[in-house]
Amino acid sequence: MLVALLPLGTACTLATVRSLEEDAAATAGFIPEDYVDGIWDSQLIPTVREKAVEVTELLAALNTNESGATEIYGKRSGTGAYSFLIYGDATVLEVNLESRIGLMSLDFAPYDGEADANMAIGPVIRNRNEAVRDAVGFIQFNDFVNQTEFAGVGSAIKDRILRDVIGAIDLETIAGKTLHFYGAFTLDDLSNIEIVPIILEVTS
Repeated sequence: MLVALLPLGTACTLATVRSLEEDAAATAGFIPEDYVDGIWDSQLIPTVREKAVEVTELLAALNTNESGATEIYGKRSGTGAYSFLIYGDATVLEVNLESRIGLMSLDFAPYDGEADANMAIGPVIRNRNEAVRDAVGFIQFNDFVNQTEFAGVGSAIKDRILRDVIGAIDLETIAGKTLHFYGAFTLDDLSNIEIVPIILEVTS
């Protein structure tokens, strides 16, 4: 009689052991707001301060050699349009609070009374405007499980900006005042730039 001998471990199933905290985290899933809170002060703001380019210098470089300036200063996720980190000083010429996609027009220093760009002020920042997420360079699609998580990070960043950055400014009285700002924009049209603010300081 022939007897087949099977390894003792054949019918065993290996189990992953997790702590209660890890199990709770896995059950809760990815929370974009927690992710953004975790990187805001430690990575995002330092990156913005270190990598931002003075806005008039960048615009001049883009107008002179767009492909060259984009290669040096631009960042993007995947194959989308390039985004840029900028800083500068500007006078607020006009504030539009009638639209939910509110904008204020800016005159960059040296001031000539003409609008050079718009800045998003909410209460809604366009869904397509992911300039901050993409411009910092360290938030990449491949770092997330799926498009939903990646898009959630962009939305959470904009929510934080609306609450903590724009929300700290009195939009009713800001027209005519001067700002020092850090922000980001996605390059779709050099003649129609829409900046998402990251740091705003009213200087006068």
